[in-house]
Amino acid sequence: MAGATSERSEGLVLGRLLGVPVILARSWFVIAVVITLLFHGSVVRTAPDLGPVASYAVAFCYAVLLGVSVLVHELAHALVARSFGLPATRIVLTLWGGHTQFESDLPSPGRSFAVAVAGPVANGLLAVLAWLPLQLADVPPLPSLLLFAAVLTNAFVAVFNVLPGLPLDGGRLLEAVVWRLGGDRDLGTLAAGWAGRVLAVVVPVVALGWPLLEGSRPDIVTAIWACALGALLWTGAGGALQGANIRRRAPRARARDLARPAVGVPADASLAHALEIAAAAGATAGVSGGAWVVLVGPDGRPAALLDPDAVSAVPPDRRALVPASSAARALLPGTALPDHLTGTDLLRAMSGQSSEEWVLIDAGGAVSGLLLARDVVAVVMGSRAQTR
Repeated sequence: MAGATSERSEGLVLGRLLGVPVILARSWFVIAVVITLLFHGSVVRTAPDLGPVASYAVAFCYAVLLGVSVLVHELAHALVARSFGLPATRIVLTLWGGHTQFESDLPSPGRSFAVAVAGPVANGLLAVLAWLPLQLADVPPLPSLLLFAAVLTNAFVAVFNVLPGLPLDGGRLLEAVVWRLGGDRDLGTLAAGWAGRVLAVVVPVVALGWPLLEGSRPDIVTAIWACALGALLWTGAGGALQGANIRRRAPRARARDLARPAVGVPADASLAHALEIAAAAGATAGVSGGAWVVLVGPDGRPAALLDPDAVSAVPPDRRALVPASSAARALLPGTALPDHLTGTDLLRAMSGQSSEEWVLIDAGGAVSGLLLARDVVAVVMGSRAQTR
Protein backbone atom coordinates (compact mmCIF):
# COMPACT_ATOMS: atom_id res chain seq x y z
CA MET A 1 0.00 0.00 0.00
CA ALA A 2 2.81 2.42 0.87
CA GLY A 3 4.53 1.70 -2.44
CA ALA A 4 1.33 2.36 -4.37
CA THR A 5 0.84 5.66 -2.53
CA SER A 6 4.41 6.68 -3.37
CA GLU A 7 3.84 5.86 -7.02
CA ARG A 8 0.67 7.95 -7.18
CA SER A 9 2.44 10.86 -5.52
CA GLU A 10 4.93 10.97 -8.41
CA GLY A 11 2.22 11.29 -11.05
CA LEU A 12 -0.29 9.29 -13.05
CA VAL A 13 0.26 5.52 -12.85
CA LEU A 14 -0.27 4.25 -16.40
CA GLY A 15 0.03 0.60 -15.42
CA ARG A 16 2.74 -2.04 -15.42
CA LEU A 17 4.96 -3.24 -18.23
CA LEU A 18 6.90 -6.42 -17.57
CA GLY A 19 5.88 -6.04 -13.93
CA VAL A 20 7.39 -2.55 -13.64
CA PRO A 21 5.10 0.39 -12.69
CA VAL A 22 5.10 3.09 -15.38
CA ILE A 23 4.41 6.57 -14.02
CA LEU A 24 3.66 9.68 -16.05
CA ALA A 25 4.98 12.61 -14.02
CA ARG A 26 2.86 15.73 -13.94
CA SER A 27 5.72 17.65 -15.55
CA TRP A 28 5.31 15.51 -18.69
CA PHE A 29 2.12 17.39 -19.55
CA VAL A 30 4.13 20.62 -19.67
CA ILE A 31 6.52 19.26 -22.28
CA ALA A 32 3.58 17.74 -24.17
CA VAL A 33 1.94 21.15 -24.47
CA VAL A 34 5.20 22.81 -25.53
CA ILE A 35 5.94 20.16 -28.16
CA THR A 36 2.38 20.34 -29.48
CA LEU A 37 2.65 24.12 -29.90
CA LEU A 38 6.08 23.94 -31.53
CA PHE A 39 5.16 21.09 -33.90
CA HIS A 40 1.81 22.60 -34.85
CA GLY A 41 3.39 24.92 -37.43
CA SER A 42 4.94 21.99 -39.29
CA VAL A 43 1.58 20.22 -39.37
CA VAL A 44 -0.17 23.29 -40.79
CA ARG A 45 2.48 23.72 -43.51
CA THR A 46 2.25 20.03 -44.44
CA ALA A 47 -1.56 19.85 -44.41
CA PRO A 48 -3.00 23.38 -44.68
CA ASP A 49 -6.52 22.04 -45.22
CA LEU A 50 -6.74 20.56 -41.74
CA GLY A 51 -8.86 22.45 -39.28
CA PRO A 52 -7.34 23.84 -36.07
CA VAL A 53 -8.60 20.97 -33.91
CA ALA A 54 -7.26 18.29 -36.24
CA SER A 55 -3.91 20.03 -36.72
CA TYR A 56 -3.38 20.36 -32.97
CA ALA A 57 -4.44 16.72 -32.54
CA VAL A 58 -1.78 15.61 -35.04
CA ALA A 59 0.81 17.78 -33.29
CA PHE A 60 -0.15 16.20 -29.97
CA CYS A 61 0.35 12.77 -31.56
CA TYR A 62 3.99 13.72 -32.00
CA ALA A 63 4.24 14.53 -28.28
CA VAL A 64 2.78 11.09 -27.53
CA LEU A 65 5.18 9.50 -30.04
CA LEU A 66 8.09 11.15 -28.25
CA GLY A 67 6.77 9.86 -24.92
CA VAL A 68 6.60 6.33 -26.32
CA SER A 69 10.21 6.67 -27.54
CA VAL A 70 11.31 7.63 -24.04
CA LEU A 71 9.34 4.72 -22.60
CA VAL A 72 11.07 2.28 -24.96
CA HIS A 73 14.42 3.80 -23.95
CA GLU A 74 13.71 3.21 -20.26
CA LEU A 75 12.25 -0.24 -20.85
CA ALA A 76 15.49 -1.21 -22.58
CA HIS A 77 17.41 -0.23 -19.43
CA ALA A 78 14.97 -2.23 -17.30
CA LEU A 79 15.06 -5.34 -19.49
CA VAL A 80 18.84 -5.56 -19.59
CA ALA A 81 19.11 -4.93 -15.85
CA ARG A 82 16.51 -7.63 -15.16
CA SER A 83 18.53 -10.09 -17.23
CA PHE A 84 21.33 -9.49 -14.71
CA GLY A 85 19.04 -10.15 -11.76
CA LEU A 86 18.37 -6.50 -10.91
CA PRO A 87 14.64 -5.72 -11.24
CA ALA A 88 13.48 -2.15 -11.77
CA THR A 89 11.15 -0.67 -9.17
CA ARG A 90 9.58 1.96 -11.45
CA ILE A 91 9.84 3.87 -14.70
CA VAL A 92 8.99 7.57 -14.55
CA LEU A 93 8.37 9.70 -17.65
CA THR A 94 9.19 13.33 -16.84
CA LEU A 95 9.55 16.79 -18.31
CA TRP A 96 13.10 16.05 -19.46
CA GLY A 97 12.63 12.48 -20.62
CA GLY A 98 12.53 9.76 -18.02
CA HIS A 99 14.40 7.63 -15.55
CA THR A 100 14.36 4.06 -14.30
CA GLN A 101 14.82 3.22 -10.63
CA PHE A 102 16.38 -0.04 -9.51
CA GLU A 103 16.44 -1.89 -6.20
CA SER A 104 20.23 -1.49 -5.94
CA ASP A 105 23.33 -0.58 -7.93
CA LEU A 106 24.77 -2.92 -10.51
CA PRO A 107 27.68 -4.90 -9.06
CA SER A 108 30.15 -4.74 -11.96
CA PRO A 109 31.34 -2.26 -14.61
CA GLY A 110 30.47 -4.62 -17.45
CA ARG A 111 26.85 -4.93 -16.37
CA SER A 112 26.58 -1.22 -15.68
CA PHE A 113 27.90 -0.52 -19.20
CA ALA A 114 25.39 -2.94 -20.76
CA VAL A 115 22.41 -1.42 -18.94
CA ALA A 116 23.49 2.14 -19.81
CA VAL A 117 24.05 1.48 -23.51
CA ALA A 118 20.71 -0.31 -23.91
CA GLY A 119 18.69 2.94 -23.88
CA PRO A 120 20.53 4.75 -26.72
CA VAL A 121 20.63 1.51 -28.75
CA ALA A 122 16.85 1.21 -28.42
CA ASN A 123 16.38 4.78 -29.70
CA GLY A 124 18.76 4.07 -32.59
CA LEU A 125 16.64 1.06 -33.56
CA LEU A 126 13.46 3.15 -33.36
CA ALA A 127 15.05 5.73 -35.66
CA VAL A 128 15.84 2.98 -38.19
CA LEU A 129 12.33 1.51 -37.92
CA ALA A 130 10.81 4.94 -38.57
CA TRP A 131 13.19 5.59 -41.47
CA LEU A 132 12.54 2.32 -43.34
CA PRO A 133 8.91 3.08 -44.37
CA LEU A 134 10.05 6.42 -45.78
CA GLN A 135 12.50 4.59 -48.03
CA LEU A 136 10.36 1.60 -48.99
CA ALA A 137 6.93 3.10 -49.63
CA ASP A 138 5.12 6.21 -50.75
CA VAL A 139 3.93 7.51 -47.39
CA PRO A 140 1.20 10.21 -47.27
CA PRO A 141 2.31 13.69 -46.12
CA LEU A 142 1.11 13.67 -42.50
CA PRO A 143 2.35 10.15 -41.62
CA SER A 144 5.56 11.01 -43.45
CA LEU A 145 5.96 14.11 -41.30
CA LEU A 146 5.45 12.10 -38.10
CA LEU A 147 7.83 9.36 -39.23
CA PHE A 148 10.50 11.88 -40.23
CA ALA A 149 10.11 13.63 -36.86
CA ALA A 150 10.43 10.26 -35.12
CA VAL A 151 13.65 9.55 -37.05
CA LEU A 152 15.21 12.87 -36.09
CA THR A 153 14.04 12.74 -32.47
CA ASN A 154 15.21 9.20 -31.78
CA ALA A 155 18.50 9.76 -33.56
CA PHE A 156 19.06 12.91 -31.50
CA VAL A 157 18.13 11.17 -28.24
CA ALA A 158 20.46 8.26 -29.04
CA VAL A 159 23.41 10.51 -29.92
CA PHE A 160 22.84 13.05 -27.15
CA ASN A 161 22.50 10.37 -24.50
CA VAL A 162 25.90 8.87 -25.26
CA LEU A 163 27.70 12.14 -24.58
CA PRO A 164 30.25 11.26 -21.88
CA GLY A 165 28.95 12.93 -18.77
CA LEU A 166 26.47 12.26 -15.99
CA PRO A 167 23.50 12.24 -15.67
CA LEU A 168 23.39 11.04 -19.32
CA ASP A 169 23.76 7.39 -20.27
CA GLY A 170 27.13 8.29 -21.76
CA GLY A 171 28.18 9.32 -18.28
CA ARG A 172 27.32 5.83 -17.05
CA LEU A 173 29.40 4.41 -19.89
CA LEU A 174 32.36 6.60 -18.91
CA GLU A 175 31.85 5.69 -15.27
CA ALA A 176 31.92 1.98 -16.16
CA VAL A 177 35.12 2.36 -18.22
CA VAL A 178 36.98 4.25 -15.47
CA TRP A 179 35.60 1.79 -12.91
CA ARG A 180 36.90 -1.12 -14.96
CA LEU A 181 40.33 0.44 -15.49
CA GLY A 182 40.80 1.79 -11.97
CA GLY A 183 38.87 -0.79 -9.96
CA ASP A 184 36.99 1.98 -8.11
CA ARG A 185 33.38 2.79 -8.94
CA ASP A 186 33.42 6.07 -7.06
CA LEU A 187 36.45 7.20 -9.06
CA GLY A 188 34.44 6.50 -12.21
CA THR A 189 31.48 8.46 -10.86
CA LEU A 190 33.69 11.43 -10.02
CA ALA A 191 35.23 11.41 -13.51
CA ALA A 192 31.83 11.16 -15.20
CA GLY A 193 30.33 13.76 -12.86
CA TRP A 194 32.98 16.36 -13.68
CA ALA A 195 32.62 15.50 -17.37
CA GLY A 196 28.89 16.16 -16.95
CA ARG A 197 29.60 19.60 -15.53
CA VAL A 198 31.79 20.35 -18.54
CA LEU A 199 28.91 19.29 -20.81
CA ALA A 200 26.54 21.48 -18.79
CA VAL A 201 28.60 24.47 -19.93
CA VAL A 202 29.48 23.28 -23.44
CA VAL A 203 25.94 22.33 -24.55
CA PRO A 204 24.33 25.78 -24.10
CA VAL A 205 27.46 27.54 -25.38
CA VAL A 206 27.38 25.48 -28.59
CA ALA A 207 23.60 25.79 -28.97
CA LEU A 208 23.73 29.56 -28.60
CA GLY A 209 27.08 30.14 -30.29
CA TRP A 210 26.50 28.11 -33.45
CA PRO A 211 23.88 30.49 -34.90
CA LEU A 212 26.15 33.44 -34.09
CA LEU A 213 28.98 31.86 -36.08
CA GLU A 214 26.60 31.57 -39.02
CA GLY A 215 25.70 35.25 -38.75
CA SER A 216 22.28 34.89 -37.14
CA ARG A 217 20.82 35.11 -33.70
CA PRO A 218 19.54 32.11 -31.75
CA ASP A 219 15.79 32.22 -31.30
CA ILE A 220 14.32 32.62 -27.86
CA VAL A 221 13.03 29.04 -27.70
CA THR A 222 16.49 27.64 -28.42
CA ALA A 223 18.03 29.94 -25.83
CA ILE A 224 15.54 28.89 -23.14
CA TRP A 225 15.90 25.17 -23.83
CA ALA A 226 19.68 25.32 -24.07
CA CYS A 227 20.01 27.11 -20.75
CA ALA A 228 17.44 24.84 -19.08
CA LEU A 229 19.23 21.76 -20.41
CA GLY A 230 22.56 23.10 -19.16
CA ALA A 231 21.05 23.67 -15.72
CA LEU A 232 19.61 20.15 -15.71
CA LEU A 233 22.99 18.62 -16.63
CA TRP A 234 24.79 20.70 -14.00
CA THR A 235 22.33 19.67 -11.29
CA GLY A 236 22.42 15.99 -12.26
CA ALA A 237 26.22 15.95 -12.40
CA GLY A 238 26.38 17.69 -9.03
CA GLY A 239 24.10 15.08 -7.50
CA ALA A 240 26.31 12.29 -8.86
CA LEU A 241 29.45 13.96 -7.47
CA GLN A 242 27.83 14.39 -4.08
CA GLY A 243 26.73 10.75 -4.06
CA ALA A 244 30.24 9.53 -4.89
CA ASN A 245 31.77 11.69 -2.16
CA ILE A 246 29.23 10.41 0.35
CA ARG A 247 30.05 6.80 -0.53
CA ARG A 248 33.77 7.50 -0.18
CA ARG A 249 33.25 9.03 3.27
CA ALA A 250 30.63 6.50 4.38
CA PRO A 251 33.15 4.12 6.07
CA ARG A 252 33.96 6.92 8.53
CA ALA A 253 30.39 6.79 9.85
CA ARG A 254 30.50 4.34 12.77
CA ALA A 255 27.52 4.30 15.09
CA ARG A 256 29.51 3.60 18.25
CA ASP A 257 32.08 6.31 17.51
CA LEU A 258 29.44 8.94 16.83
CA ALA A 259 27.07 8.03 19.66
CA ARG A 260 26.22 10.48 22.42
CA PRO A 261 26.09 8.97 25.95
CA ALA A 262 22.60 7.64 26.70
CA VAL A 263 21.02 5.44 29.32
CA GLY A 264 17.83 3.44 29.35
CA VAL A 265 15.36 4.17 32.16
CA PRO A 266 12.00 2.46 32.81
CA ALA A 267 9.18 4.61 31.48
CA ASP A 268 7.38 4.52 34.86
CA ALA A 269 10.37 5.95 36.77
CA SER A 270 10.02 9.39 38.35
CA LEU A 271 11.59 12.31 36.57
CA ALA A 272 13.95 12.91 39.49
CA HIS A 273 15.16 9.30 39.40
CA ALA A 274 15.68 9.44 35.65
CA LEU A 275 17.76 12.60 36.00
CA GLU A 276 19.86 11.02 38.75
CA ILE A 277 20.63 8.03 36.50
CA ALA A 278 21.45 10.38 33.61
CA ALA A 279 23.83 12.43 35.79
CA ALA A 280 25.64 9.31 36.99
CA ALA A 281 25.96 7.95 33.44
CA GLY A 282 27.20 11.31 32.20
CA ALA A 283 29.80 11.48 34.96
CA THR A 284 31.02 8.01 34.05
CA ALA A 285 31.29 9.01 30.41
CA GLY A 286 32.95 12.30 31.30
CA VAL A 287 30.11 14.40 29.90
CA SER A 288 28.92 17.44 31.76
CA GLY A 289 25.16 17.85 31.96
CA GLY A 290 24.44 14.13 32.06
CA ALA A 291 23.63 11.51 29.48
CA TRP A 292 20.54 11.40 27.28
CA VAL A 293 17.65 9.49 28.84
CA VAL A 294 15.79 6.93 26.76
CA LEU A 295 12.59 5.66 28.35
CA VAL A 296 12.02 1.98 27.75
CA GLY A 297 8.76 0.09 28.00
CA PRO A 298 8.06 -3.09 29.95
CA ASP A 299 9.38 -5.11 27.01
CA GLY A 300 12.71 -3.24 27.17
CA ARG A 301 12.19 -1.49 23.86
CA PRO A 302 12.93 2.25 23.56
CA ALA A 303 9.70 4.22 23.65
CA ALA A 304 10.50 7.87 24.30
CA LEU A 305 13.30 10.37 24.80
CA LEU A 306 13.48 12.78 27.71
CA ASP A 307 13.00 16.31 26.36
CA PRO A 308 15.37 18.88 28.00
CA ASP A 309 12.92 21.74 27.39
CA ALA A 310 10.07 19.81 28.99
CA VAL A 311 12.31 18.86 31.92
CA SER A 312 13.26 22.49 32.57
CA ALA A 313 9.58 23.39 32.70
CA VAL A 314 9.04 21.06 35.69
CA PRO A 315 9.94 22.72 39.06
CA PRO A 316 12.74 20.84 40.86
CA ASP A 317 10.57 20.23 43.91
CA ARG A 318 7.98 18.38 41.80
CA ARG A 319 10.31 16.15 39.78
CA ALA A 320 10.11 13.34 42.31
CA LEU A 321 6.32 13.40 42.04
CA VAL A 322 5.86 13.23 38.27
CA PRO A 323 6.75 10.35 35.94
CA ALA A 324 9.61 10.85 33.55
CA SER A 325 7.22 10.09 30.67
CA SER A 326 5.47 13.42 31.32
CA ALA A 327 8.60 15.24 30.15
CA ALA A 328 9.40 13.00 27.18
CA ARG A 329 8.63 12.87 23.50
CA ALA A 330 7.79 9.63 21.73
CA LEU A 331 10.40 8.07 19.47
CA LEU A 332 9.45 7.49 15.85
CA PRO A 333 8.96 3.84 14.82
CA GLY A 334 12.08 2.22 13.46
CA THR A 335 14.55 4.59 15.12
CA ALA A 336 16.27 1.95 17.26
CA LEU A 337 19.41 0.62 15.57
CA PRO A 338 22.09 -1.95 16.45
CA ASP A 339 25.16 -0.07 17.65
CA HIS A 340 27.55 -2.13 15.49
CA LEU A 341 26.36 -0.57 12.20
CA THR A 342 28.94 1.28 10.12
CA GLY A 343 29.29 2.85 6.69
CA THR A 344 26.68 2.17 4.05
CA ASP A 345 24.86 -0.28 6.33
CA LEU A 346 24.31 2.54 8.81
CA LEU A 347 23.20 4.99 6.11
CA ARG A 348 20.82 2.42 4.62
CA ALA A 349 19.28 1.72 8.02
CA MET A 350 18.77 5.42 8.67
CA SER A 351 17.22 6.02 5.24
CA GLY A 352 14.06 4.19 6.27
CA GLN A 353 12.89 6.98 8.59
CA SER A 354 13.25 10.75 8.75
CA SER A 355 14.40 11.44 12.29
CA GLU A 356 17.02 13.49 14.13
CA GLU A 357 17.51 11.02 17.01
CA TRP A 358 18.36 7.33 16.74
CA VAL A 359 18.65 5.08 19.78
CA LEU A 360 21.52 2.59 19.64
CA ILE A 361 21.04 -0.88 21.10
CA ASP A 362 23.88 -3.22 22.09
CA ALA A 363 24.05 -6.98 21.53
CA GLY A 364 22.20 -7.58 24.82
CA GLY A 365 19.28 -5.35 23.84
CA ALA A 366 20.19 -2.49 26.21
CA VAL A 367 20.43 1.18 25.28
CA SER A 368 24.07 2.00 24.54
CA GLY A 369 23.91 5.50 23.10
CA LEU A 370 22.04 8.12 21.11
CA LEU A 371 22.96 8.88 17.51
CA LEU A 372 22.09 12.29 16.11
CA ALA A 373 21.46 12.49 12.38
CA ARG A 374 23.41 15.75 12.12
CA ASP A 375 26.54 14.03 13.43
CA VAL A 376 26.29 11.39 10.71
CA VAL A 377 25.61 14.04 8.05
CA ALA A 378 28.68 15.99 9.15
CA VAL A 379 30.85 12.92 8.64
CA VAL A 380 29.51 11.81 5.25
CA MET A 381 29.00 15.28 3.77
CA GLY A 382 32.42 16.65 4.71
CA SER A 383 33.63 19.98 6.00
CA ARG A 384 30.95 22.10 4.33
CA ALA A 385 28.21 20.23 6.18
CA GLN A 386 30.08 20.72 9.45
CA THR A 387 30.34 24.49 8.92
CA ARG A 388 26.60 24.66 8.27
